Amino acid sequence: MFKSLQEFLNKRILESDTEDASEDKLQLAAATLMIELARADGHMDSAELNTIEDILRQRFALADEDIQTLMELAKQTASDAISLQGFTRTICDRWGNEDRMKLLEYLWIIALADDQIDTNERHLVRKVAGLLYLTDRQIIHAREAAKRA
Repeated sequence: MFKSLQEFLNKRILESDTEDASEDKLQLAAATLMIELARADGHMDSAELNTIEDILRQRFALADEDIQTLMELAKQTASDAISLQGFTRTICDRWGNEDRMKLLEYLWIIALADDQIDTNERHLVRKVAGLLYLTDRQIIHAREAAKRA
């Protein structure tokens, strides 16, 4: 399976400059940040993974098969990643402030999926928020929106 995911990554995302490839990069960047958050507390809870799938389905209107492929690719990408900056740069290049705020809200929703926010999850959300050029006020607003969701 990894070989096919790696081929998908190389052909569709990294080697192409088409609009589809740009959207794929954006989806992968967002999904990878979500996976990073889910594993920030040392384990990926099924509630968190289900929440990520729901968010990807809603945000990107993907079919279940595409969501599974994206999730596997995001897990592999997260495992191989050294820094979050490449992912946040991709997002900042394509999304305005409102969409970046919505992503932050999604991260809070994932953190709340298992009914507790770990210190590492809180730290990661704040770090990602900084890399997305969001303020402390926006972080608080996104967290409150996530609690209401």
